[in-house]
Amino acid sequence: MSGIEIIPAGVKFLLLRLLLLAAVLYLVLHLSGFSKFFLSDAEGFGALLQVIGTLYSVLYAFAIYVIWGQFTSVENQVVMEAGSLKDLLVFSNSLKDANRDPVVRAVKTYARSVVETEWRALSRGEDPEKTSRLFMEVVSSVTGVVSEEETQRGICDRLLEIANLASTYRDERLALSAKRIPRTLMLFVNLTASLIFLLIFFYPFHNLSLGLASIAITGTLLFFAYFVLTDLDNPFEGTWNVSSKPFSDIVTKYR
Repeated sequence: MSGIEIIPAGVKFLLLRLLLLAAVLYLVLHLSGFSKFFLSDAEGFGALLQVIGTLYSVLYAFAIYVIWGQFTSVENQVVMEAGSLKDLLVFSNSLKDANRDPVVRAVKTYARSVVETEWRALSRGEDPEKTSRLFMEVVSSVTGVVSEEETQRGICDRLLEIANLASTYRDERLALSAKRIPRTLMLFVNLTASLIFLLIFFYPFHNLSLGLASIAITGTLLFFAYFVLTDLDNPFEGTWNVSSKPFSDIVTKYR
């Protein structure tokens, strides 16, 4: 899938509308002779654009670093938590059915709830109370396993260790999921981007076509930079988000 195809149609339509509005505004300013007032300051405008552009690139790189680190951390915790739940199913295979069935039922119910309700709750910044209760039932099903055979006591101890690991991974995932880019940083990035775009309108291009091309290129780059920044900031919503497939596989592929 190409980069153009994974961008929602609504986002591309919004970009086209903004570019059309910017082009009309630039045409009006250019034809009215507005840019002639800044002909003698072309070098100053160029230097100012370079300074603000450098500042924007540094700020944007830092913001992406912060957001991408959060995104990958959430993704890793999802994989590790789901992996622990799969281990519970695998290691419980040698238990008697009476002991294993409650564990399997609790794990699958929890995994299904994560896919169906928790992703949406986390995308809205809500507390996933339902799945938290279901996870406690997973822990209770493991602690409730009773084995009188010496060979199976080691398995029970191992299941408790795995359940504790899954609990740790879940707590870390929820803590990371609640984090968002600081508002001051987002405001600073957007402010510098707006200044760059505004200065392009005032820059005294001699050629109208070159001015329109500059408006289109700059506007497109800044728009998609903002889109990527805001889309990755919420790992559970948008075009690029953390997949719930590891939990779906627990429901469909494991018995």
